[in-house]
Amino acid sequence: MEHTREILTFQFGTYANYVGAHFWNQQEANFVYDSNDSNVEEEQLPQNDVLYREGLNGLNQTTYTPRLLSVDLTGTLGHLPMVGELYGNYVQLLDEQPTEQLQKAKEYAEQNNLSTIGEVDVVKQPRATMSEYQKDLLKNAVNTRDKDYNLKDNCSSWADYLYTRYHPRTFNVLPGLIRQSDVQVLGTHAAGVELWQSPAFNEDFCDRIRLYAEECDGLQGFQVLFDIDDGFSGMASKCLEHLNDEYSRASFVLPLHYPRNVSYAQADTRTGQSIRVVNSVLSYSHLSEQASMFTPLSTLDSIWRNNTQQSRQLPGLKWQSDNLYQSSAVLAAFLDTVTLSYRLRRTPETLLRFCERVSPSGRTLTAAAMALPLGMQQKQDLIDYLDQNANSSLLTQLSPGCEPGTSHLVQSLVARGIPYARLKRPMEQAGPQLQMAAYGCDSVSQMLQLYYQCAYHGSLTHAASTPLPLKTQLPFPYEIFEDTIASDGFKLPGEGQREPDQRVDSAPVLAALQNSSKLGNHLDALHAQTHRVQLAKLQSYSLGGLERVDYESALDKLFEFRDNYEDSHYL
Repeated sequence: MEHTREILTFQFGTYANYVGAHFWNQQEANFVYDSNDSNVEEEQLPQNDVLYREGLNGLNQTTYTPRLLSVDLTGTLGHLPMVGELYGNYVQLLDEQPTEQLQKAKEYAEQNNLSTIGEVDVVKQPRATMSEYQKDLLKNAVNTRDKDYNLKDNCSSWADYLYTRYHPRTFNVLPGLIRQSDVQVLGTHAAGVELWQSPAFNEDFCDRIRLYAEECDGLQGFQVLFDIDDGFSGMASKCLEHLNDEYSRASFVLPLHYPRNVSYAQADTRTGQSIRVVNSVLSYSHLSEQASMFTPLSTLDSIWRNNTQQSRQLPGLKWQSDNLYQSSAVLAAFLDTVTLSYRLRRTPETLLRFCERVSPSGRTLTAAAMALPLGMQQKQDLIDYLDQNANSSLLTQLSPGCEPGTSHLVQSLVARGIPYARLKRPMEQAGPQLQMAAYGCDSVSQMLQLYYQCAYHGSLTHAASTPLPLKTQLPFPYEIFEDTIASDGFKLPGEGQREPDQRVDSAPVLAALQNSSKLGNHLDALHAQTHRVQLAKLQSYSLGGLERVDYESALDKLFEFRDNYEDSHYL
């Protein structure tokens, strides 16, 4: 009997929840309720049970919710209730809805022995601001074709565009820490560690982990997203330590850097930059020992002491560099695509093999790269596109300061949204394609492996593919696609432009996790930043209880970890 091989996901921090909201929206967009309506073979679809759990609410209705634990600040949930919306103990009312629903909620509570008859009190929660998208979603009237919800300007929280509905145990809001738009209230790694160790948080949170784990038949590991620029890095580090102590499973960890400079309480710009550096040092030190693999993600060109806020540029996309809603969608597209290799149905890949494949010999720090959209023109074959780009990179780096190069590299690559019919021409129409070595390839993954075998000297590439494209309808920020991209995500030929009333509905994507000795330069760059840190002057760390000896110990661990990237020819 085959087990589901479940994975439990964690999201620590506001930006992690921005990325997570887009990620879970993508999972829902890929649900197939009738196999006859799908153009993709069943084995090339995601196995949703890997990330989702099936349950029953009090009305004996089946629920299907992410196996997820989310941690964030007070004030980030917006209109969302702490207990979720699926289990009958919360009623969301719009102005035009009849208040009879309150009476039904009372009757439900009494009939299910949740309260003594006649003693139910109805507490009406103060109305929170709700985005227009969420209002239409509640009325089942979302217009993905003609209506512009302008989420890029109106979105104030990830709750404004969340389509997925979560389980009651998912949300964990930190009491007393209220979100502020201009300052990070949980600023330091040490503060996050202290908060994790507090009984008020730790006992309940670890119980929730245990409950999820006990529901699994074959728990294979964890996906952990966290904000590395603030105190959520400390919470994530301690959580990872707990997971290793209690469950000893594989862990794929993604430290996320904000696409804007984070301000800290009572800290000027230079002090804030030093706090960001120390947070990274302490996080990397823990991750080098605790994570099966970790991959820093950011849409920024540089981090730590970034004064220019220069954003990465992906050909075919344009977004506001500091926009949390837009930038997080790009990172979520990477996460959704690259993890397909261990989430597709009937795949032999596991999370552990996935991590070990890209992180040999203790090189657990890896780099992310992506092409969104892929760059192929409409009606162009993959074989011609690869030949056309034989001397240029197909991918853009999403791990700042991580440039793995093109030789002695190991990578795991996933291509999505390229139909088999676009691989190459039939023999009678092939013409010049017949002269190419790649014409002998019978799949997208084979052709990509051959391409990288020729283009990257002494490298190893593991490629997987699915014709399933990235779904880019609302609430994905479809406006980030340039006018030269067609509605199917492929590039229009020549100087063609998409019709003004057309939106991009889906897109082909290429995503990769890469590793080489050159990633040691990323660790060198971090260490170079520590020379400008005066720990004694960081008041927030002094109050947080970080001892100088602990900081120096973290630096020593980074030095030891750096040694894993010394041999330039060793894979």
